[in-house]
Amino acid sequence: MKKDTLVFIGSSGSGKGTQILLLKDYIKNKYPDTNIIHYDSGANFRSFVERDGYTSQQMRNILGHGELAPDFITSWLLVNELVTKLTPEKMLILDGFPRTISQALMFDSAVQYYKLKSVRIINIEVSHEEVRNRMIKRDRDDDKDKEIIEKRLSWYRHNVVPVVEHFRGKDKYEVIDINGEQSPDNVFKEIINKLNY
Repeated sequence: MKKDTLVFIGSSGSGKGTQILLLKDYIKNKYPDTNIIHYDSGANFRSFVERDGYTSQQMRNILGHGELAPDFITSWLLVNELVTKLTPEKMLILDGFPRTISQALMFDSAVQYYKLKSVRIINIEVSHEEVRNRMIKRDRDDDKDKEIIEKRLSWYRHNVVPVVEHFRGKDKYEVIDINGEQSPDNVFKEIINKLNY
């Protein structure tokens, strides 16, 4: 049974969502006794924003003005998931968290609190040029706007890249760099090989 904590990091268009789904299916087939908590930050955040209530309404207003969600909300959503679902025998897979140094520091404290032993960061590396091409090909409404794409890339460079370096500088984490510009199948093979699964 696998009990790693896996943190997937990658820019928009890096394919990390696809790779997480492939990995979950692979683990369920090869290690059927493994109980996985898959925390998708984006999905949880969207669900939260759609709820009734003052805080969700405030968040809708913030997002409506093109501002980013404050770290305390994003962190609280993960903390709530850990408090209600995490037990010692479960494997944790994180998608989209942490994405700022503030969130990474909160994650550090959670790792210490829960005594998580094997925390591995799957860093899917894709060039900005490749990200631009993929986002345009995805044909989503907000991916057609070049200004939005450039803002996302800039935000990733200034906020998420330092998070990877934060993890790389600590002995308790293993950062695994993955070439995300291969075919999805080859990206997955590289992940499995480097995880030794």
